[in-house]
Order: sequence, then structure tokens, then C-alpha cells
Amino acid sequence: MSASREKKVRQERGADYVSPKQQKELEERKSTRRTTIIFFACVALFAAGVIAMLLYNSGAFLRSIPAARINGKSYSVSDMAYYYYNGRANILNSYEDLSSDQSLRQQDYTEGDEYATWYDLVADQSVKSLASIELAAQEAKKAGFTGGSDVDQMVKQTMDSLKANAANSGYDLGTYIKAIFGGMMTRSGFEKMLRKAALAETYIAAKSEPSLYSDAELQAVYDADPNSYSLVEYEAIIYTSSSFATEAVEATDTTEAVEADDGSAAALAAAKAALADYKAGKGLEAIASATNGTYSNNTTQYSTGSDILEWLYDGARKDGDADVLDYTFYGMSMGSVVVVFHSKERADFHTVNVRHILVDDEATANDLLAQYLAGDRTEASFAALVADNTTDTGSSENGGLYQHVYPGQMVKPFEDWCFEASRQPGDTGIVQSDYGYHVMYFVSHSDYSFWQELASSKLAKDWQTSLSDSITTELLDGMKYIDP
Repeated sequence: MSASREKKVRQERGADYVSPKQQKELEERKSTRRTTIIFFACVALFAAGVIAMLLYNSGAFLRSIPAARINGKSYSVSDMAYYYYNGRANILNSYEDLSSDQSLRQQDYTEGDEYATWYDLVADQSVKSLASIELAAQEAKKAGFTGGSDVDQMVKQTMDSLKANAANSGYDLGTYIKAIFGGMMTRSGFEKMLRKAALAETYIAAKSEPSLYSDAELQAVYDADPNSYSLVEYEAIIYTSSSFATEAVEATDTTEAVEADDGSAAALAAAKAALADYKAGKGLEAIASATNGTYSNNTTQYSTGSDILEWLYDGARKDGDADVLDYTFYGMSMGSVVVVFHSKERADFHTVNVRHILVDDEATANDLLAQYLAGDRTEASFAALVADNTTDTGSSENGGLYQHVYPGQMVKPFEDWCFEASRQPGDTGIVQSDYGYHVMYFVSHSDYSFWQELASSKLAKDWQTSLSDSITTELLDGMKYIDP
């Protein structure tokens, strides 16, 4: 189980009502995942007869027919095929009732009345994807941004994967590409769109770098919404209604009937009693232990829509403030919670990058650390030990790497080690948590404080939104050659 999964499990037993607002944005910012580059979902679904049909329709004239217009510029059938067949593969993977042997044009849309067929949905999404990538790529070129080795590496990895899959299927690369992206696609056309998508994705990631913005620009973002760039430390005890619930009991000759009780009133009473004990001087953790409540000591970010977070981030809040609030989970009332506020500070700390190997016992952890220390002691050699030894499926394929780790994200022993004041790149150690032993390797601190990273991500998101707002799209007659 991953360290982040461990945190999630702990939260589900405790204060799962808080979730970091920008976590996903920060993970995506550095990952430069190829979100629009290539999907292989339907590779195994084609047959020799289908390939023959695709080759029959692969005329150069048809490929160049305009299939879409974006901000007045036309894009060919081949250009649109790149995005349409990516989208088609995603839809087929997501909906088991759809048939991969039939055009989406012949399959009625079943998720509402916005579209007539699944083809209409995918075509609409595809032209929007093409538009966003095209505009980002254009902006990159205007800025003189090439992406350098990052773009080259993304293209190479995708092409190598395609070549390997083509060889395993017994086809040459050109035929394989046509089988996935339709008869209007060629290898050169695919590589052109792939490189453009890689450039756009790399530029979008680069736009989130704090180094692109002045201190004044970042400060202005913070000043406009300080809560979103601050962290709160607090304690809580949760009393779930289900732990107090009782079932209905029918009357007998000697007993009266008992109505079912969902436990909400009892949970609220328990929380109020706990609050009174806290105000009388008792510690919250001790109170929780004595009353079967679930105790947590957390650091959290601000997010709208949560009564608890709104209470914690109230500007008048001071250390020791406490109250009883409704405990909700995904909008549902689940009981009552005692919340104690301790502090709110701007997130001036620097996030960290770290690798780890999760194992079940201390002996195995010591053995793996000894193996690493006996070698060349590089980050690459540590990463090489991960795949065959870790039980953390969330990081087993990337050398155990977790990037932009911030307080409150991982389990406490893991975080305590990462954020120790003396921590330096290359440090190693062993940490025990509730789910096993972590062999640790510290990679680095980020160059900028957490709030600056969040602020630059906000500026990058605003930039993308401004690009999207300027887009006008239109599907043209050439679309009839796609998924006919």
C-alpha cells in the first residue's frame, strides 16, 4: 500500500472530510503526462479484414480534406483522426455496452440528450482537444519554447511503444498506426501530431513554474485569496452516527417495542460532552480514547464547500478555539465532530521529492538498505531496487518516487522523516508506519515555497482558461471519412 494510500486509509477512519484543493494540479504540473498523446485500448480488437479496409481508404487526397475549423484555420482529416481515435478508445474502455466492431455513428448516446450518438460526443471532444493543443503549441512557438529533450523523449517513448506493440502483433508500424487511428492516418502524420501534442503539454507544464512569474505577480495571487495558500493545524474527534445506531426491536410479552435509531442524536450528544470535557482542561486525544471517538491531528488546506474548513479558516479563529460541527462525507451527514483550531500560516515551506521502498518487515528493510549502501549509492541505483521489492503499487513503476510532498499528505512517520530540518539530498533511512517499513531515499527540496507553487499553478490555469475562451470550432464535411 502506498504512503499516500495509507494517509487515505487513516483519513477514512478519521477526518476524511478534508481533501487538499490543489493536490491534483501540483501532481499534474510536474508529471507532463501524455494526456492526449496515445491510447492503446483497442489495439487487440482489429482483424485482418479491417486492416485491409483501412488500407483501401488511405488515399492522400482524402487525408488532406478539411475536417474541422478552429479560429478560422482548417485542419485535415488526418489531424482530426489523431484526436478522434484517442477519444474513441477512451469511450470504448469506459462503457462496456459499446461495441468496438461498430462505428460510434451507429450507437445511440445513452447518457442524456446533449448528443444523438456516441460519435457526436467523441467528435465534439476531439475538436476541443485539438483546439487546446494547437493554441498551446502556437503560444509555445511565439515564446520561442521548443521543449528540448523533454519533447524528444516523450515522442521517442511513444514511438518505441508503438513499434514494440506492432512487432508483437505481427504488423509493420505504418499498418499498425492505421489500425488504431483509421485509414486516413499515416506514420508521418501521426508523428507530426504527436510532436505537436508533446510540445503543447510540455509548455503547459512549464507555464506553471514559479520562475516564470515575478514576486509581485505571485504576491498578487496570494493577496486575492490568502486562505487558498495557507495551511491550518487542528485536532478533531469524530463521532459517527452509525456507531450509535440501533435496530428496531419488536415487542414481546416482557419487553416493549424499540424503534430504530440512526444514532445521529447520540453522536451529537457525545460530541457536546467531549467538548465540555475539553473546555474543562482534558486533552482531546484522551477524551477520544475514553469515549470511543476517532481522534486525528491534521494539517489541511482550504477548500470551499466544507463547513468544517470554513470554520477553521475564519479570520477570527485563535489557538484553542473549539466547537461541535456536523461531520459530513461527500455531502452526507455522518455524525458530529469536535474541532479544535491551533494555527493558520502561509505555506512558506518547500515541498520535497522522495523515493521509498515499502516492505512488510524490518529485516527485509535493513537488507535492502544494506544492498543500496554497498553499491554506488546513486538515486538511480535506489530506484532500481524498487520494482522487485516494494509492496507500494502506487509507486512501483516509477522507482518509488513521490514528488511535491507537503505536510498532511502522507502518514506522519513518513512526513516526519521527510521534513526533518537537517534532511539533505541522498539521505537514506528506515521508517516504520502502520502499514510496514519504508526504506527512504531523499531526493530534493523544491526551489520555491509551496504557496508560490500553488500561486504559479493558478496563473497557469488562468492562462489556459483565457486560451479556451478564445476558441471557436466547427466540424466540416471531412469528418465523414472518420469512423464511417
